[in-house]
Amino acid sequence: MKIIIALLSLMLLTLPVELHSQTAEPDKIKSPNRTFVSVPVTVSDREGRYIAGLRKENFTVFEDGIKQNIASFVTYDEPLNIALLLDTSGSTGNVLKNIRAAGKDFIKLLNRNDRCLVATFDSQVKILTPLTANRQMLRNSLDKIRSAELGGTLMYRAVEQLFQNSFANVQGRKVIVILTDGKDFGSAVTKDELLSRLEESDIPIYTVFYKTVAGFNQPVVIKGKQSKKSRKGTKEIPVLPSGAIYIPTEEEIALRERSDETEAVDALRKMSDATAGRFYLSNTPKLTTIFKKVAGELREQYRLGYHSKNAANDTAVHDIIVKVDRPDAVVLARGKFRGGQF
Repeated sequence: MKIIIALLSLMLLTLPVELHSQTAEPDKIKSPNRTFVSVPVTVSDREGRYIAGLRKENFTVFEDGIKQNIASFVTYDEPLNIALLLDTSGSTGNVLKNIRAAGKDFIKLLNRNDRCLVATFDSQVKILTPLTANRQMLRNSLDKIRSAELGGTLMYRAVEQLFQNSFANVQGRKVIVILTDGKDFGSAVTKDELLSRLEESDIPIYTVFYKTVAGFNQPVVIKGKQSKKSRKGTKEIPVLPSGAIYIPTEEEIALRERSDETEAVDALRKMSDATAGRFYLSNTPKLTTIFKKVAGELREQYRLGYHSKNAANDTAVHDIIVKVDRPDAVVLARGKFRGGQF
């Protein structure tokens, strides 16, 4: 009898472990011998039109030059986890109505099983609504957004926070959609640092740039006798006595606006290119039209997955190359990942 009781006790102790191993999702499996790598991919023709209807056998994946076996292939049927990231810095005051309307129209286009979070950035990064499928909650959060009164535009910090924290333990298709006039001011992370980290991420970023009144015509108080070169190094601010007020000319304002706009567009394009997303250029009256296009094109993305043997026990950065058996296809895919982070 004692032997039977001992055997039953042993079976009860081992049962939870066995049940856990049977219900573990394949995409989450990590062992000393393999690590699952998720690779978002978009495929378009030379004119930028998405190529839909491709199948698993149309793709080939290489890790560090070595062909990999594609273990998972997912198309538009998989629900989306979307972060809608909105710029609410001071320059958005006169277009906030358009931003709200575009955001609400975007939410209407989500499928029933899609989840979305709403976040804003100015001098702070705020998560207004965590990932949810509740459309009313998402619409209510958009009604609450306001333009900031204080300076600061922490765009790089906001993106970093989303992929490091908000999406850290989220499985499946993840996407960040950013609506911004593109200027970053005050982020601790630099553009180059962020781009380096994004290359190792499996989250595509869709960026929508819109132009607002830049506000560079504000007087500049010179705190001491000094001469400062402009960003392009072609024009100098004249030497003025301490406490004097320097008012930029219209030519200088236009030059500054073009320079900052060019830098902003370049940063947004690079974020999208590095993550297999896409960049859009718009004006505020057309934001809703652009958001409808984004919502439709999110359905055209593929997600491949393979089990990496090389990266299971290291922390090195590994290169990924994805090829498609179409002669004129343009492939955008996750290009890198770091071992030991899965």
